[in-house]
Amino acid sequence: MSALRTSAKLISVLALTVLLSLPGQLWAQSTLSQNQDGFNGETMDGFMNMDPDKDSTVVERTVSKDYFQWVINTRTGLPEIIQPDTIHHSFQNVHLTEGMFGTYSHLGNMGSPRLSRLYFEREQPEDFIFDAPYDFWIKDASDFRFTDAKSPHTSIDYYKGGNKRTGEERIKGYFAANFNKKVGIGFNLDYQLGRGRYSNQATSMFDARLYTYYRGERYNLYATVNKDEIKVTENGGIQDNRYIINPEAMAEGKKQYEAEDIPFRLYDNWNNIKRSQAMLNHSFTIKTTKFSTDSIGDTVYTFQRDIEYGKIAHTFEIGKLERRYIYFQETDGYYAHKFLKGNSTDDMSNFYVTNTLSLSLLEGSTKWALAGLSGFARYEYLNFSMPDTLSDGSNYIHDYREGNFSIGAQIQKDQGENLTFHAEIESIIIGESIGDFTLSGDMKLKYPIRGKEASIGAYALMSTKESPFFYANHHSSFAWWDEDFDKEFRTRIGGYIDIENTGTRFQLDVENVSGYIYLKNNAGAYINKDSVAQSSYSITAAQHSGSIQILSATLQQNFKLGPLHWDNHITYQLSGNKDIIPLPELNIFTDMYFKFVYYKRLHMEVGANALFFTKYNAPDYCPAVGMYHLQNESFTREVGGYPLLTAYVNCYIRGARFYIMYYHANDKQMSNRDSFIVPGYPANPSMIKWGFSWTLFD
Repeated sequence: MSALRTSAKLISVLALTVLLSLPGQLWAQSTLSQNQDGFNGETMDGFMNMDPDKDSTVVERTVSKDYFQWVINTRTGLPEIIQPDTIHHSFQNVHLTEGMFGTYSHLGNMGSPRLSRLYFEREQPEDFIFDAPYDFWIKDASDFRFTDAKSPHTSIDYYKGGNKRTGEERIKGYFAANFNKKVGIGFNLDYQLGRGRYSNQATSMFDARLYTYYRGERYNLYATVNKDEIKVTENGGIQDNRYIINPEAMAEGKKQYEAEDIPFRLYDNWNNIKRSQAMLNHSFTIKTTKFSTDSIGDTVYTFQRDIEYGKIAHTFEIGKLERRYIYFQETDGYYAHKFLKGNSTDDMSNFYVTNTLSLSLLEGSTKWALAGLSGFARYEYLNFSMPDTLSDGSNYIHDYREGNFSIGAQIQKDQGENLTFHAEIESIIIGESIGDFTLSGDMKLKYPIRGKEASIGAYALMSTKESPFFYANHHSSFAWWDEDFDKEFRTRIGGYIDIENTGTRFQLDVENVSGYIYLKNNAGAYINKDSVAQSSYSITAAQHSGSIQILSATLQQNFKLGPLHWDNHITYQLSGNKDIIPLPELNIFTDMYFKFVYYKRLHMEVGANALFFTKYNAPDYCPAVGMYHLQNESFTREVGGYPLLTAYVNCYIRGARFYIMYYHANDKQMSNRDSFIVPGYPANPSMIKWGFSWTLFD
């Protein structure tokens, strides 16, 4: 109850602060929009207009705010229209590493490696597995959003939490402009710095992207380049869990530890990831012009209509992905083995070049083209490098080269008000991964109910894939293995029903996976210098010989009573083998808030949310490989069963979004203080966070 009272008081204070600061700003904004007589009834709030009379020699300019965005499908070479990021509801969660609905576990600090607790949110890993834990912060070149804006478009986001010494910040900038109807340019900058509430926990990330495009009558060209760098300080987990669970027991209760003073297991250890990528896509449209005539009286009119039948496209991708683990200090017992002598860094990289040629028949081009149809051929050259040793024990960098040629096809129907569907097949027919294939499809049926949309959808996937290169092969100072795994075979089906009128969405997913490949810890435990038993680390890859089934059911149910809203996101999961794929049975995110409009312009959400998941043997994290893995079998620890509460005020006015929140409001307010989300890594202590997003057109 004390936690609830604290949250309620905080909500009141936050709401009052925002409300008191806004009337003056809203007065100024209101007067600028008045008619010359000073009043405009309901729409103008009745404020007196203080603007001078208009100068008849000044020509008013109307700035268009119309724009749209798209990404390039690197297989078909076709642009795919996407929705711009204009979310208002739950905007306060956008910058959280745990995700919009708190489904990701991470090491506590902003930008730290993360892993979803929901099995069906996890993507199948690529060959360069090391950037997967940072999927929230980095995107491939093919994920970049091109923008067509009638007026120059600038978006600025800023986020801050905590103080200058241990707080976190993120700033993003996006600019898009068009020279004319055919040519556009833009760039995106993203920088985040998490100094860390706990010691040796700092993270930093920098992402820079440039793009340009030409959209002609027949020829189109899109180009983008990006440079990413991530630096993560590794502290190896807490020295003794009692600093969090039972702090009074530490130092005989004579000392109260601040978060930054709590000792952790590693010092002077870092992971560093660098990514350089570029993509060039160009296409030629196959089209014809048809003429028709019509007459009105003695006048004959000629009409011209361009019909696009198809496109021939070529997509070129090139990139270099690098990972370095730096260790200037080695804690005795933390790693069970050391395989490279005298090194203080581990370097691994993946260089790739991909060429894809595609031919597409466009949907709606003829009366027979009820759906779009594409065929493509793809060749990918891969070069991997990592440390190795010679017979005399000296170290060198070993290069591995691979090449794969695949063919595929896609059919899709995006037009129409009711039924849309998509299906794709791709298979590698030549190369080291010959026999890999993926067959997938999905459909969506929409139907209006009482003026609002209701939809039902389903999907299916079947795949056979070779293990990612760095899952099968890994050479580093503290982890070393070479495996020849069988192909991993997956079948997955799922469906959902979404009813807007009742605020209900229910989704059911089922997967069977054979030959599941995973990471595990083969080491035992050791006693540290404080006489506390801790897990040692010796990571290796393994493959399960049988099949594992996973079932997931997710219910999103939103309630509304006047201005009071209550949104719920509940997932229930069952794993057929909890020793290999551990999952929390229940993951709950609930959000209660008041939603209203203040002074007829300021849209506000004032409330609190809570995150909770049931206890389970969660995957552990090892800095030496920079990945999550199964816990040490001889030293396991459950996490979960702890609610994490956050109070917030979220606002929107005239293209500007801003919020303030009190994160982890129940910190130290409950008898249950077991706030660990990953074994050895507690959630960050309570913190004030705020941020804004401002979109400008000129």
